[in-house]
Amino acid sequence: MDMRTSLDSGVLTLYPEGYVDSKNAGEFSQGAMEAMDAAPGASVVIDMDKLENLSSAGLRVLMKIVNRSEDTVKVINVPQIISEIFEITGFEDLLDVQSR
Repeated sequence: MDMRTSLDSGVLTLYPEGYVDSKNAGEFSQGAMEAMDAAPGASVVIDMDKLENLSSAGLRVLMKIVNRSEDTVKVINVPQIISEIFEITGFEDLLDVQSR
């Protein structure tokens, strides 16, 4: 799992790639928390354009990001499969979801 980040005008954008599952959720969490620590108070956007799937471990990381963020976390370019996961799990109510 690869993830790059960018910070522009108080908006921290996370760009996870590939799959987030139990094998690499810790890496995703650590990268997200380090980026958030480096940009205190920044709004968080997660660009899921290159994310292929998200397991329950990945959902737990998203919950951690939501709980840590001062604003509503926006997720953009959400693939259909992940959008369906958000709908089934109720995450669509916790996030500002913008599907592809």
